[in-house]
Amino acid sequence: MQFTAWLLLLLPVAVFLGYPALVIAVAALRPRRAIAALQAPPSATILICAHNEAATIAEKLASVRAATANWSGQIELLVADDGSADDTAALAEQAGARVLRLPRGGKAAALNQAIPQCRGDVLVMTDADPLFDAETLPALLAPFSDPRIGAVAGRVETLSTKPGRFATSDRWFRRYESALRSAEDTLFGCVSADGGVYAIRRSLAPHVPADVTDDFFISTAAVAAGYRIAFADQARVWEHSIPGGRQQFRRRIRITVRGLTALWRRRALMNPLRTGWYAPALLFHKVARRLAPLTLLPLWLVSGILAAQGGRWWALVAAGITAAVLIAIAGAAGMRLRGPLKLVHGVMLHLAGLALGTLFFAAGRRYAQWTPQRQGA
Repeated sequence: MQFTAWLLLLLPVAVFLGYPALVIAVAALRPRRAIAALQAPPSATILICAHNEAATIAEKLASVRAATANWSGQIELLVADDGSADDTAALAEQAGARVLRLPRGGKAAALNQAIPQCRGDVLVMTDADPLFDAETLPALLAPFSDPRIGAVAGRVETLSTKPGRFATSDRWFRRYESALRSAEDTLFGCVSADGGVYAIRRSLAPHVPADVTDDFFISTAAVAAGYRIAFADQARVWEHSIPGGRQQFRRRIRITVRGLTALWRRRALMNPLRTGWYAPALLFHKVARRLAPLTLLPLWLVSGILAAQGGRWWALVAAGITAAVLIAIAGAAGMRLRGPLKLVHGVMLHLAGLALGTLFFAAGRRYAQWTPQRQGA
């Protein structure tokens, strides 16, 4: 039983701490790749899919417009309105965007209709609420000076102007992800991109299945075609944290199911004979991360048994998991948590969503409809 307990303990530690620490440490020993100046700025289409985003679309497009002022290449701004019942399409047109008014069909359907109508050589994909910095666009497009780069991942930050219950945990998770993506970029290329902002050569953009996470599926089309995914740290967008615990939990479940569906469709990329070191990185960063939380419940039970048999170390492990579960329950019940307790609650909610989403995926559940989660939900 001791062996089982250690195995259950070390698996999540290796996934969430060991792999990132190793990659970041090795990357620190290697020089960053130099980005050559673009000889001719590529034309780009900034594509936004939106459904009932009247509350955010004007501010979003204003930030995008400000970013285009720092780019000398040809820019097209396209909004694919996915059957909005509010003024999203009208507000986007007032902001100067070309708008495709589409029937409600989900984000994948909107993307599949919009991408063939894009005119730019590079597609800049971004959600309807994250705000651009002035330097977001030039930083995101600069890596395309390297012909080996097929896609570029940007950096998503959490705004602190309206801190929600999960803003702290979201902020730390974003920093963790950005540090890991930067290290992966140095060694073998990013595993994938975040939907907040990324770019891909238009010639590589795939048809998007309805039941996958579109940012992962689209960005990894570059790897499937033999290119790398770069990380542009200065290509930043800013978004608010989703404040509600139920919304966070449902969103994590949905993303996990759709993410695993996308991973299954991209399973050929896990072959190291085809993609080299990218393959184990994909396994650790995406697959194992979703499986690791499943070890926590059996670890809790096994460590409790070993604690009852006099194991002091396992008593500490069992007590730690028990405390984290109680904090998660307290937060879910509406108790106001502060400082580290709030962070623990956010982490436990994230892990529980990963675990339940993985079980739903294994049971055959799929999510084919795109429903945005909003800040004030």
